[in-house]
Amino acid sequence: MIFINSEKYMNMRNKIIQNKPLYKFLKFVYKFTPYIHYIGYPLLLFYLVIIWDLRFIKVFTIPLFTFLAVTVMRILINRLRPYEKTNIKPLFPKKTKRKSFPSRHVASSVIITFSFLYINVWLGAASLLVTITIAVLRPIAGIHYPSDVLGAAFISSLFGLLFFIL
Repeated sequence: MIFINSEKYMNMRNKIIQNKPLYKFLKFVYKFTPYIHYIGYPLLLFYLVIIWDLRFIKVFTIPLFTFLAVTVMRILINRLRPYEKTNIKPLFPKKTKRKSFPSRHVASSVIITFSFLYINVWLGAASLLVTITIAVLRPIAGIHYPSDVLGAAFISSLFGLLFFIL
């Protein structure tokens, strides 16, 4: 597990909060970026159905299976979140308890990126930027450990490589 140094985290957090424009920007990006996939992925599925593209089956089932697998892992591992285990305050308030590993936001974003890549390389590249943003902001927000994010990215990348690429 990659730990968070409480003192360094709180120092970074306080500097971000004191810089109001930066704080507002990060808060907007933190809240907005997941919606890009929440909206874009169903639109991709809808498009594939409309054009009767059989790739719909993979694009629907592989992310679903990945989401379910990661959800089960989170329940079984039941890791405390950084703000539960240390004396840090998250950058953006969060009430969720436990289930920190792996990050479901990141796991979903990575496998959705593979879905977009499977259909169109340019959509995949744009989706990758969204995924990187989400993955970077989760630990900065104090919601996940870096290892939660890296683990999620690894698991989803493995599923993506196995089921979309190979």
